[in-house]
Amino acid sequence: MSETVWDRVAAQAARTPEAVAVVPWTYAELVDRVSAVASTISGYAGPGQVVAIDVTGAPAGLVAFLATARAGCTALPLSAESPPPHRALMLEDARPALVVTEDDGTCAVRPTAYFGFPAGDTPPSDIAYVMYTSGSTGRPKGVLVPHAALVRRLAGLARVPGLAAGESMLAMTALSFDISLAEILLPVSVGATVVPAPPAARVDPEVFAGVVASTCPTVLQATPSFWRLALAWGWTGAPAGRIWCGGEPLTPSLAAKLLPRCAQLWNVYGPTEATIWATAAHITDPDAVSLGTALPGTGVLLLADDGSPITEPGTPGRLVLSGDGVAAGYLDRPELTAARFPGGCYHTGDLAAYRADGTLEYLGREDNQIKLRGHRIELGEIEAVAERCPGITAAVAVLKNPDTTSAHIALYVTGEITARSVRTWFADQLPPPMRPTTVEVVAELPRTSAGKVDRQALTSR
Repeated sequence: MSETVWDRVAAQAARTPEAVAVVPWTYAELVDRVSAVASTISGYAGPGQVVAIDVTGAPAGLVAFLATARAGCTALPLSAESPPPHRALMLEDARPALVVTEDDGTCAVRPTAYFGFPAGDTPPSDIAYVMYTSGSTGRPKGVLVPHAALVRRLAGLARVPGLAAGESMLAMTALSFDISLAEILLPVSVGATVVPAPPAARVDPEVFAGVVASTCPTVLQATPSFWRLALAWGWTGAPAGRIWCGGEPLTPSLAAKLLPRCAQLWNVYGPTEATIWATAAHITDPDAVSLGTALPGTGVLLLADDGSPITEPGTPGRLVLSGDGVAAGYLDRPELTAARFPGGCYHTGDLAAYRADGTLEYLGREDNQIKLRGHRIELGEIEAVAERCPGITAAVAVLKNPDTTSAHIALYVTGEITARSVRTWFADQLPPPMRPTTVEVVAELPRTSAGKVDRQALTSR
């Protein structure tokens, strides 16, 4: 079996057992907690089986993830916000044998309804975790990330943007969002400290500001949407801190506001299929925001429509990632895996171009996938869920007011239905980040001259 993040943490704990790993536990205390939970997991599940992690706090999430790795199992982070039908789709797909829950900060392990059932298409034993992302067909897809990809990605992030022993990183992101793994795993893999923030800090800038002021973390990571929210509230910054900004495009105007509020500003980019982040740019000039260059061990390629490589600056191309961090594909989706991971490379669906200095400029998407408050959302999934609603005959979802604090999904539907009943339907089907904020029932959807739905007309409506 490949080296795991648990191996890295155990080795670090042997070197610095009394250092603080995750406030308030030392590395020795963290290892004791992980060992106890891993022993319980091993008593129920064998290597390669899936273990769901259903916790909210960073300390419990860290223990559960490391314990799953130590037991040789595959972690499946769950979201507390997922309504039962959405969660059921993921559980039926991954069929976890166990679930780790949190009781007053302590992890508890119990069998699931799938315990003892045939495993079916379970991940191979070298998979660290399966992370579900939005699917254009309405079915979420599970990304399989190997232990080797995770370990190498963390090693790359330790170098660029950088985190060293003795430093600290704020852990604020929900475990079901893969950038959370940088917040809880990167520090303990290098001898740094995880600084947990309460879940309320994810949505309340006042709570966030209080945590930052009292703990002074070295690295703070969040999406552009969150930074806009914090700035609108009046956050004055972390003068000694390094900010990582990713999950959505960083605009020049936001960069200009963040730069004087931190010691360093980094724009980070990477899809779930490339393990957390794949490129990074140290931003010093708000008018020169880019995706930067590939992280150590990662390859970046731009392809023309005919599949030939693009090297000329300013020429748009399809962004392809290779090397460290590339996932093993999708769980039980061989056709989709073959289409998106040919030759072991990941075709992101993003468009980019090289600048004269060799950095990458983001140019948008090939499809209708969007990023909203850091969440990757397929508008096709929202439309598929809408069209399953009784009374709806057609539905189109669009992103309104991007790059602002009022960014939201708008849904336009036709049929014998009310907007209120559509909202009720979505509350039972999708987690809050994927639900339309506005719903409008229209007599008909606008069409282009080619007969296709005119999304641009709806976006500007």
